[in-house]
Amino acid sequence: MDSNSNNKEATKFNWYPGHIAKAERELKEKLQVIDIVIELRDARIPAASAHQDLSKWAQGKPIITVLNKSDLAAPKKEFISINSKNPASLKQLIKEIEKLSQPILDKYKSKGIIGRPTRVMVVGYPNVGKSSLINKLAQKKKAKVSDKAGVTRQQQWIDAKSKLNIKLLDTPGIIPPKFYSDDQALKLALCNCLGDNAFDHLIIAREGMGLIKEAVEEHYQLEFGNDPVQALAEKKNLKQNGELDLGRAADLFLKDFREAKIGKFCLD
Repeated sequence: MDSNSNNKEATKFNWYPGHIAKAERELKEKLQVIDIVIELRDARIPAASAHQDLSKWAQGKPIITVLNKSDLAAPKKEFISINSKNPASLKQLIKEIEKLSQPILDKYKSKGIIGRPTRVMVVGYPNVGKSSLINKLAQKKKAKVSDKAGVTRQQQWIDAKSKLNIKLLDTPGIIPPKFYSDDQALKLALCNCLGDNAFDHLIIAREGMGLIKEAVEEHYQLEFGNDPVQALAEKKNLKQNGELDLGRAADLFLKDFREAKIGKFCLD
């Protein structure tokens, strides 16, 4: 199968289930009572994991862009980067929220409204780490966390650990009605921002290995050839019923990429 046919097939995703469509409608409704938006992106794909419609939905409300999983990626200094092993990055984010919150609270106080919290919504693609971030900001395990996409199905308010009255809104992962490009779809699938049943693992593995060809060859000590997944299956002697098991090879690559065993990358 040539790379052109792979690109065409990579657009075939089952990626807009009913609960995602419902979540998008609810998110737009909630934005009307939100003060600040945190857009959480994956540090490995800061452009591909951006919501191009978010600014329009926010209608001028401040948006803080945060890159999660920075420990798995090459650094991108123009954004706040979150590393679960580095508490200082969380303090930086809290300070930014507090800085934007103060004038909002002062405005309500001037109108005689005391005790009204700053409402902060955390949005992003599935599995970028929204619930994990909220738990860290709250310093409590309040939001349900999983390494699979699509676990959060309902919105919930959670108190942030702050000197100010800040409430965080955890939201289900939001996927736009269509991908902006085949390249975006590929990168979201590679970084586990889509459910595993939403794409063909073999196609995504072939395309993904092509993006980081030299690193793949070095990590697995193999020659790419016409089909890198087949080359990996041969190298690891992955077989089923006497035949090369390309599915296992594809899943091995996806697992190793997501765990940064092949290396740390920023694909955008």
